[in-house]
Amino acid sequence: MITLFKKRNFNDYLNDTFSFFKKDGKHFLKNYFVINGIFLLLLVVFIYFLSKIYFEAIFSTFENTNTGYNPIDKLFNENLGLFITSLVGFILLSLFLSLLNFAYPIVYLDLYDKNSGSSFDTRDIINGLKNKTGKILLFFIISLFVIIPAVVILFIVLLFLSFIIIGIPLMIIALPAISSLITLAFFDYLNTENGYFTSLGNAISYLKKQFWPIVGVTMLMYMIIQIILTIFSMIPYVIAMVLLFSSIEGGSTAPTQDAFSTFGILMTILFVIAILANYILNNLLIVNQGLIYYSRREHDENNSTFGEIDTIGTNFE
Repeated sequence: MITLFKKRNFNDYLNDTFSFFKKDGKHFLKNYFVINGIFLLLLVVFIYFLSKIYFEAIFSTFENTNTGYNPIDKLFNENLGLFITSLVGFILLSLFLSLLNFAYPIVYLDLYDKNSGSSFDTRDIINGLKNKTGKILLFFIISLFVIIPAVVILFIVLLFLSFIIIGIPLMIIALPAISSLITLAFFDYLNTENGYFTSLGNAISYLKKQFWPIVGVTMLMYMIIQIILTIFSMIPYVIAMVLLFSSIEGGSTAPTQDAFSTFGILMTILFVIAILANYILNNLLIVNQGLIYYSRREHDENNSTFGEIDTIGTNFE
């Protein structure tokens, strides 16, 4: 197993993240899909209907030569009920999945530490999520009124500063710093009896004590995730564009109806892959932040040292 309570530097944060998934990734992902699978499938259904309505409305503009034809009118007049239902379902399910995906690695790592490895099952994780449901919702609600307004103000200031160049590097640093701050606060809030503002204060302290290694590895993890997302997203996009342009027949500049249909299907697949991959790969980032959290606690609490002392008598026997 990977030792969670361990003092780490930049390289350790990166190496231990990939070592964790190499050793226990199968158990982690198996339980992830068992718990999240049905919700991810529902999300795919909502994406399908939204994409179908959208592309039908857009592509109909190429078929209809009537002056003043508006595809938005077609969208709302013919598919209003389905469109609104799918959009509301997509938004609510996305919000629910975001909270669940945010909390799942935290609960998993907590059980991983308590069981000295992955000797627990899906039921244990579900019970852990249920027990922390109130704190998960409370953290989200309080953050809407505390962190989000502060972040908005900060980025408005950085946006204005970007006109004099200095705001651009500050914004690049601020993005991973804020992301790490929120995640570390969430880890502390769910894993301790601390109140919201105590956990937020602890997160600020963790970040200040090892600012550049934490911000650096968080930025690097974002880059890795974005590269993977880009690779998977570009494949169906390139196929769609090739089919669209190769469908131009007989010197005509207008693609065929079959090409539009194929293009719409491939773009829907693209959206599905991008969104699902984003949810799945986000686990990589949160586990990485979890290792930062446990490492910073080890610096403050020396849990591993006390654990070794407690086992001296047992080992002697």
